[in-house]
Amino acid sequence: MARRKLQEVDASSIADIAFILLAFIIIATTLEKESGLPAVLPQKTDKDQIKPPEVNERNILEILVNKDNRLMIEKEWDKTPDDINEYVVEFMTNPENSEALPRMDEVNEQICKQNIAILKSNYEAASLIEKGNITSQIEKWEAKLEAVKLVGPYRTVNKAATIAIQYDKSTSYGTYLAVRDKIMSGLNSLRDDLAMEKFGVKYGDLERIRANKKTDEDKAMIKAIRQVYPQKIIKLPAKNVQ
Repeated sequence: MARRKLQEVDASSIADIAFILLAFIIIATTLEKESGLPAVLPQKTDKDQIKPPEVNERNILEILVNKDNRLMIEKEWDKTPDDINEYVVEFMTNPENSEALPRMDEVNEQICKQNIAILKSNYEAASLIEKGNITSQIEKWEAKLEAVKLVGPYRTVNKAATIAIQYDKSTSYGTYLAVRDKIMSGLNSLRDDLAMEKFGVKYGDLERIRANKKTDEDKAMIKAIRQVYPQKIIKLPAKNVQ
């Protein structure tokens, strides 16, 4: 029995039909224009009206080292690293309430609780960003309160106080380490004295306890000492110091 021949379909016009349909879709479709975020350009400001923030010199303990490794502390040259300890202790305690040294903040239980209460009362009405800042401030005052419970009322340098170190690009690494070590030595001497007075143990000994062996009591004592004598040191970018 002979097979019937299949009739071939003429597909030569399919491509033309597809092209016509595609052209119709493109023409008929409305493309939405994407709108960007509105931008407000800053207004031109007279340069004479721009004033840099004022820096209170009493809040800065300035330490400079030049290319010859000469040391300047508070604008006095030819100091030695051994002189740093005395300057740091005086700067962090201001025992005579000198106008040339940082203002000291008084911290006690009443002040802490008052600030915490005020911050909490402002929390509900605050914006989301403000709430984050308020939460951070509450945590700081709660840490101060915990310190008061352990060491009693205390005086501490205000938050703007800073020990600023400025090195020359050619300062030797040995001098850099010596200056840094002496600053920390002065700070830790204050911490040791307070820890011995309040807890009968040096701060350095508490720090040397291995992390996995520190008790909650050890950690609380360390935090309290740091609240009274915080590390307020910044290293400025190296430059050519004359």
